[in-house]
Amino acid sequence: MSMSEFEGQLNTGDGDFSTLSTQGHDLPADFSDEDVAFAEELDELFVLHEEDIPPYYVQTLLDSEEPRFQPVEPGFELKTRARVFRRLKLRRRLFPRGRPPFRLLVSEIPVRRSLSAGAAFMLVVFLTVMLTGASFASGVAILLHGARAGVLLVHEYPSGLSHVPFPATAQSDNDKQPTISMLDAQQRLHSWSIYWPQTMPDNYRLTDSYLYEEPQQSWADGPFMEFDYTINSATARGTGELAIREFKLKPDVSVLQLAKDGSTTTLKADQNGLAQAIYVDGQWVLRNKFPVWVYGQRSELIYQKDGIVFWIVGDQRDGFNQDALLKIANSLQALHIAHFFPVGIKNNIDAVTLLQGDVNGPFTGDVLAITPDGSGVGTYLSLVGSQQYQPGHANTLHSQ
Repeated sequence: MSMSEFEGQLNTGDGDFSTLSTQGHDLPADFSDEDVAFAEELDELFVLHEEDIPPYYVQTLLDSEEPRFQPVEPGFELKTRARVFRRLKLRRRLFPRGRPPFRLLVSEIPVRRSLSAGAAFMLVVFLTVMLTGASFASGVAILLHGARAGVLLVHEYPSGLSHVPFPATAQSDNDKQPTISMLDAQQRLHSWSIYWPQTMPDNYRLTDSYLYEEPQQSWADGPFMEFDYTINSATARGTGELAIREFKLKPDVSVLQLAKDGSTTTLKADQNGLAQAIYVDGQWVLRNKFPVWVYGQRSELIYQKDGIVFWIVGDQRDGFNQDALLKIANSLQALHIAHFFPVGIKNNIDAVTLLQGDVNGPFTGDVLAITPDGSGVGTYLSLVGSQQYQPGHANTLHSQ
């Protein structure tokens, strides 16, 4: 077989020199002299390692009945990866937890792309975000170190969530509720102790103590405590109130407060971005029958100590800024009731109101994003001070 028409296009300067020997290619033992001559002539015309291949070279290989030239079956790479993970006994994630960061999406775009293709891709991304923005709820989560609690930053109040009376208009009457002693309250808690602040402004006094036993609060490991402090209304510039709510989460549940994007400050974040405490400036307030985020009034510190989560709320107009709340949080210590209330002496604050359901108070209207892992129920939204508990209904958050 002759290919004399290509004799002027040899890949080397010397027509009698073949690169087969220099590349270390071994010819099959059953090659005849004619096969060897044809292979040498073909090698002189086309440089395979530089992808200079003859016409229809790939098609010829694919048409071959040789198994090693056959295309792989669909899903071959996925099956191979699963086989490798199984053999090495490694865990693998079947579904991604969230959306990939924008930087990763950009890095996966081929460098050599036309301007029109790039513009089309960005248009698709923009439309996707616009169409699915409601389901994402703009979720940027900030977690506490050593706890499954924190905040979920959102751009707007979640649509489809029914409203409840907010603290500004809320009224409560707890005089008819039963009371128990502090010791009885401690005994009703599940494997954790009541914590008491060692530091408190002199003009604040404890006015109410609550033990919440809400059967619908399945995210809490048993009841939770709340201590409310007030000052004389004549000296208050804001609400004149300070509240400390403390509870323990179940080990397989995450609870995040929905806060306006840009309203939070992380305190002493570690290398993984987990914060020792999270300061929140503002709250959701009804304006024209719709909740909006209002800055500069309520202040809150989300804190964790010894497995207990603390929500500490004050009013910035009364001097409770970030530093003041953090000072109170750092002073929290386990309460030793036998020492705090000596036997035979009845202290006027040794009275805890027992509540079977959440009532109006400083946390009413806060929106919680609750994720019960392993239950088959996705992340859902719940309002503090509301009887809403409908995972899988209109208040379901689809982003987690």
